Amino acid sequence: MSKRIVPDTMKLPKVNKDQLIWALEDINGLDEYYLDLETGEIVSNFEDLLAELGIEEEDLESERYWYITPISSQEGYNFMVEFIETVEDEELKRRLTIAINGRGAFRMFKATLSEYPEERERWFKFHDTKMEEYADEWLEDVALTLKSRE
Repeated sequence: MSKRIVPDTMKLPKVNKDQLIWALEDINGLDEYYLDLETGEIVSNFEDLLAELGIEEEDLESERYWYITPISSQEGYNFMVEFIETVEDEELKRRLTIAINGRGAFRMFKATLSEYPEERERWFKFHDTKMEEYADEWLEDVALTLKSRE
């Protein structure tokens, strides 16, 4: 996704970005998440929650709700590659590069970082920043798509 400025005329309701990021990162396949375009709430298809909110599952297919597609594993992989480029310790950089090649890239990346507590913390901050940017761009894409339908 590329960085764009969304004109004021395309504003969505205020969205809890932490909840949006949670939905974007939830790749367990059990739940689906939707953005309520009227209220800005993040809604799950979890039946008990829908009942509590007074929403029928069929309502999620209406134009009021926008499906939140989880972030792709490729995008998550790209975050790791970008982070590795910022690592100054050449040995760690080499080890992380090896870790992300092949099966279990995410697990191996995290295992390698666990041996470097300061870099591990830096990774968490880096990842949080990347996810905030991703969420902002996702919201911009939704706003632009809605604007193009007018």
